[in-house]
Amino acid sequence: MAAEAYSAAREQGQDPVLAVMRITGHSRRKSLRLIASARDAGLLSPRHARR
Repeated sequence: MAAEAYSAAREQGQDPVLAVMRITGHSRRKSLRLIASARDAGLLSPRHARR
């Protein structure tokens, strides 16, 4: 759910973290943790390219 909201907000040019906060009702810190766990699960692309 968080990954879908994050991706949709990025495509629309909106703040993805704020979109996750709206959907989940969690604070910014908890939303960032959800986004990080979605990245770890492979649902989102990595934040930085590995060298």
